[in-house]
Amino acid sequence: MNTIEVAFIKAGEHICTSIPVKIPNELATQDSAEPPPGHGMFRILTAKDGDRRIVWNRLVLAEIRAAKEMFLELIDKGLVPYKVGTGGRPTSEIMAEFDPSAEEIMFLPIAAVVGG
Repeated sequence: MNTIEVAFIKAGEHICTSIPVKIPNELATQDSAEPPPGHGMFRILTAKDGDRRIVWNRLVLAEIRAAKEMFLELIDKGLVPYKVGTGGRPTSEIMAEFDPSAEEIMFLPIAAVVGG
């Protein structure tokens, strides 16, 4: 199982140490901007790697379960999930629960969202 390191950012500065987040074995990372046809994608902003992309096949139950588990873990770690609209643009709509049919979900560190 791979992990990624997520650090909270406030006004361009790190305000806490990096938090490891597990990537389940059923999910894959990718470099391309668009998810493959029939796949969903998490876009996770990290201080080290920038925009990390994790994909799941929306027709494979094991991958959907793994994506949901990762979604819940990311929220538990303090990240905020936003729906991504057309053209890959983030929206201001926070997702209350995992939507396995979503094409893209962007996670941002909460400190970057609430500011202050």
